[in-house]
Amino acid sequence: MIDLINPNVRELMPYKAGRPVEEIQRLYNIEKVIKLASNENPYPVPQYVADAISGELANIHAYPCSDSYYLRERIARYNGVKPGNVVVGSGSVELIRMIAKTFLNPGRGDKVLTSDKTFVMYKIAAVEEGGNRAIVEIPLGADYRYDLDRMVDAVDKQTKIIFIANPNNPTGTLLSKKELQAFIDKIPGDVIIVLDNAYQEYVTAAGDEVAASDYFDGIETAVARKNIIVLRTFSKIYALAGLRVGYAIAHEEVISYLGRVKAPFNVTRLAQVAALASLQDDEFKNKSARLNAVNRERLFQRLSRLGLEVVPSKANFILFFPRTDTNDLNERLLKEGVIIRPLHGFGFPDGIRVTVGTQEENDFFMEKLEKVFKEMNRGLN
Repeated sequence: MIDLINPNVRELMPYKAGRPVEEIQRLYNIEKVIKLASNENPYPVPQYVADAISGELANIHAYPCSDSYYLRERIARYNGVKPGNVVVGSGSVELIRMIAKTFLNPGRGDKVLTSDKTFVMYKIAAVEEGGNRAIVEIPLGADYRYDLDRMVDAVDKQTKIIFIANPNNPTGTLLSKKELQAFIDKIPGDVIIVLDNAYQEYVTAAGDEVAASDYFDGIETAVARKNIIVLRTFSKIYALAGLRVGYAIAHEEVISYLGRVKAPFNVTRLAQVAALASLQDDEFKNKSARLNAVNRERLFQRLSRLGLEVVPSKANFILFFPRTDTNDLNERLLKEGVIIRPLHGFGFPDGIRVTVGTQEENDFFMEKLEKVFKEMNRGLN
């Protein structure tokens, strides 16, 4: 069998998602379980979005619009671009794979450049297309942010794609507008720079005017230049993770090539109408961002008071270092009904990422964390 497998697939380490609530309930025979592992919005979608989904159920016997025509039109208006600057995908993951498939030529030795501690799908997409030799990972800086200077120095003739998540997952750290603009100006025009803005709204819609004004969304640059692609998603702030829908904004020529590798009917009818309804107004988005900012700060302070190293975050999750075996801590918390995310696959074997939940969920998590620490005879503070 092994000889039948694509060598690139043999080299892949599969993406490991957070375990579902239902599995933990069954496995440990417990009723209350909260999931703080996958950076989901804890608040349910507005009624008008739920109504749009319900209204589309009668049509699911038919394929969806293959190019998400109406959604692309609405996304374009929302972002001040043309529909030809937009392609819609089944979440950002499909778009990341489309980008790798479109621009990587393994026969030339093309490579992807990113951080060693960032969203693991960048590496997976690169290895799928070109094997382990197709990925170059630059260590994060001491401040848990992308080391842009080292990334510039690492660019060579084989570099074809650079992936940057801003804020970064799993650190939650942010690159400023000035830093990113300077970085882009130093990169050759034949290198594709992908700005993954999955968590953008947690910066720009949270009421922090200073942070919002210093955020680089990249859209104007992406439309004008042929080597910038901006990724956005409805999975996070819009609470549509279960429907999988995201989009890319880029120069029309770039979008036309991405469209060639896009699967037909790739975004479901329910996903399209839900995303379309989500752009009806910004009230839900803005409220979710504000609540996240308040609860994130409270959670940050409570973790810090335990004497833990906690990385300041601008996203809807927090990275912290428990100074104990993270696998053991994870299993103990699972038995208590809390699903968090150990970060071995992200390059932080000693780190834990926890999603910012509702205040009630955060209180439950902290209660169980302190209980587990005491059971492990781990001194607090």
